[in-house]
Amino acid sequence: IIGLGGGVGLVAGLGVILLLALIDDRLHTPQELRDSLVDREVPVLGQLPFIYSSLYREDLSPALLDGDAGDLSFYERFRSNLRRLGSDVSKVVMITSVSNEEGKSATAYNLAIASAQAGKRTLLVEADLRSPSKAQWLEVTPNPNNHLEPLRFYNNRTDAVSLVPGVANLYLLPSPGPQRQAAAIMESSELQLLLKDARGRYDMVIIDSPSLSRCNDALLLESLTDGLVLITRPGFTRSSLLNEAIDQLSDAEVPVLGAVVNGIEDLVAPTVDIPETDNNGDGNGSGNADIREIPVLRENPI
Repeated sequence: IIGLGGGVGLVAGLGVILLLALIDDRLHTPQELRDSLVDREVPVLGQLPFIYSSLYREDLSPALLDGDAGDLSFYERFRSNLRRLGSDVSKVVMITSVSNEEGKSATAYNLAIASAQAGKRTLLVEADLRSPSKAQWLEVTPNPNNHLEPLRFYNNRTDAVSLVPGVANLYLLPSPGPQRQAAAIMESSELQLLLKDARGRYDMVIIDSPSLSRCNDALLLESLTDGLVLITRPGFTRSSLLNEAIDQLSDAEVPVLGAVVNGIEDLVAPTVDIPETDNNGDGNGSGNADIREIPVLRENPI
């Protein structure tokens, strides 16, 4: 009886484990995420470190404002890969994710810092109008009345954009959110004209948009960008949602520039053997460094 009971218990336990494995389709390791992205022909633009403050403590800033921060080298490699993939075509880039837990905003902010540190006049756009501004991450204090008249805020382009203190070349367009009619504001001529104007004024524009599972706000501004970058994170990104998002972007003919794997622990800082120079040889940093990254499958994956 004891043996029979043990056997039944073992079979039942294995059945429960198998059932949980079928239900939980999260990609638990960086390798699983990379394999999933490669299978869908989405280039992997970089691997980013686990930043405690950005993934555990919302009251702490994940922005790497210290130009000598070791973790910033990972974002510089990400930026270099992005430039290598799209060259000057990838000037206005949208950052998004499948769900809310992949560290999308921290990635956008630190990519903007890396771009500014490389000498690029960079604008970071907070395009999540359903949430409050995270301008405090960059030590910027926006006007608290911006949310009262968001269209007038966007129409006044000079006052809307703030210079980030302590980071040369970095500018911030803070969110006037939270807004109840976020989609209508995203489609407004005021915001659209501001973004079109930004293309000519800045070397790089990075748009931090809401996650795809939360709303489709990212797609409302997609036509004004040169492409989209997906942020993934081991243990949080679900295979089914990731594949569904890629399928939807493909059906909508949205250009996906690639994806990054975020929140990896114990990453070793990358080394760059050849200093980055621009295509004209003037040393402004728009050329290609020696990038040792997962091979890019093709320039236009979707």
